[in-house]
Amino acid sequence: MSISNTLELEQVVQKSIPELFDTVNQFISKEIELKRITRVASLLIKNGVDLNNSIFGKLRNNCKELQKDDGGWTDVDETIWVLSFLNHFDNEMKIVGNGFHWLNQQKHSNGSWGNSQRDIGRIPLTGLLLHLHPSMSSSETTVWLENEFDRENKNFPILTYKGAFFLLAMKASKIKTEDYPLIKATYSFLANEQNDDGGFGPWKDHPIGSEPWSTGIVLLGLLSYPELIKKEVIEKAVDWLAENQLHNGLWPYHYIEEGSAWALHALIESYKYLKKC
Repeated sequence: MSISNTLELEQVVQKSIPELFDTVNQFISKEIELKRITRVASLLIKNGVDLNNSIFGKLRNNCKELQKDDGGWTDVDETIWVLSFLNHFDNEMKIVGNGFHWLNQQKHSNGSWGNSQRDIGRIPLTGLLLHLHPSMSSSETTVWLENEFDRENKNFPILTYKGAFFLLAMKASKIKTEDYPLIKATYSFLANEQNDDGGFGPWKDHPIGSEPWSTGIVLLGLLSYPELIKKEVIEKAVDWLAENQLHNGLWPYHYIEEGSAWALHALIESYKYLKKC
């Protein structure tokens, strides 16, 4: 596939959406953990799937039934995704408010989040939270993210997805490239971590090679600062995703729905960018 043919890219996207939507329905029936269901549902909604359907209605009920008395769900990660899903529905504001209150209680004194108060602060989780819920950003949190990722840069290997979540969090927090020099450095680092086949893994030439989750996350991170974009990097990554899509519209990954949902989201955001070029 050539990225110059946006019609082909549209076809790749349209092949994926119904399969992921069906996955949500199957997961609800099988009572799969809520985090996995709301993750896919949230990313589908972000990419234009209509809110008004019976499947999302079932999922809303499940979310309300499984909310704990303290306002959260199983852990921070699940609570982030459930709130991302419920936040789209105006009449769920009380439940959502209780959930955000619980998340605030899990915040460490340094501004970071782990999966619980007993867990250490984690870049991917803190970055994801700010990406999906920018209202929870603070200078304390962005400073922690910058310092923590700068510390990570002194070790090898540097994980690509941590760099991508750092960029996504900075963008959601409306941090400009000139305010944090590490933003430009991270962008250059990620662009240079692209594998020869166009995809991304946890780091360049990782034994597992390129995979859809890392490729999707890194693409979104790269797209977050358009002024820094190297078009050829985006094109090669999109081509890799298009070429590695399975016949059913998903992508091969351990949690197939997770890798596929992020890959789809990245493809749609890439499509928006490339159409403007």
